[in-house]
Amino acid sequence: MDWWLTDSEGIVASWLLIFAACNALRGAYCRFRDRDARRTVQRLIAGQLHPVRASFLLGGMAEAAETAVCMLVDDGVVKTSYGGELRPTRRGREQTDPALRALVEEIHRTPANTTTKLYEIVDQARFTRFRQLVEVRSPKVRMTASGKSQTLMLATTIVTSIGMGINAGMAEAPVPFFPDADRTVWLYVCMGAWAVQWGPACLWPSEKRRRWKALDAFCRDKTDRARAALSEDTRQAIARAKERPKPPPPPYRPPTRSRSQSGSGSWADSVDVDSCSSCGGCGGD
Repeated sequence: MDWWLTDSEGIVASWLLIFAACNALRGAYCRFRDRDARRTVQRLIAGQLHPVRASFLLGGMAEAAETAVCMLVDDGVVKTSYGGELRPTRRGREQTDPALRALVEEIHRTPANTTTKLYEIVDQARFTRFRQLVEVRSPKVRMTASGKSQTLMLATTIVTSIGMGINAGMAEAPVPFFPDADRTVWLYVCMGAWAVQWGPACLWPSEKRRRWKALDAFCRDKTDRARAALSEDTRQAIARAKERPKPPPPPYRPPTRSRSQSGSGSWADSVDVDSCSSCGGCGGD
């Protein structure tokens, strides 16, 4: 036991083992915490997932709306122009999915002299019913990591490195492998240990990193299959209206200089004469 606490090599080894133990405990906790989520992911991959909900899991409401519009155009319920303007038709198959049915009903309520754009489905209030149905009926699976594990492990690298230095100072241990070196070299030993720990700590999922690669691939396949029913030109036309157009820049106004009219009737620039006379005129030092 004394070797782990007082010997130079033992101090380095013990604190590196503490870091490894923290990683193992965090990994066991995450595996226990996500056991229900893993079962849900396996069930989704093995079962049938609607393409709109698969797109929602893959990329949020924007992807879900694009897939929904592609399915409606393929069914003949909606038609699109070259610029992505959507107009209802009086034909096509009746929609059985509640979210698609709500979207069709709202598009049919659009006045005859106006059209619907894809970006409007994502944020306009009249399509709230469609968005609510997509969110409620989609599986409750967190698709991205929170980044907490990586933050905790990066903080652990600092704690263990500082603890190593404090332990070495309290034990008055010589420098590992260089017992005759000055004890201030322990600072570089601690920095080296921190660098060694930093690499494994960075392997933990960062914030917004995708958690389920298999589910992502499954949802991507579902989304691509639903959109592949349309021609490439039609898909591009729908995608043109995916983002809201930026407002035009304000008109350019050239800078103007204020001018005053002299007593003789000629125009001259307005100049603060006092600023020049106060320093003895323009020829002053």
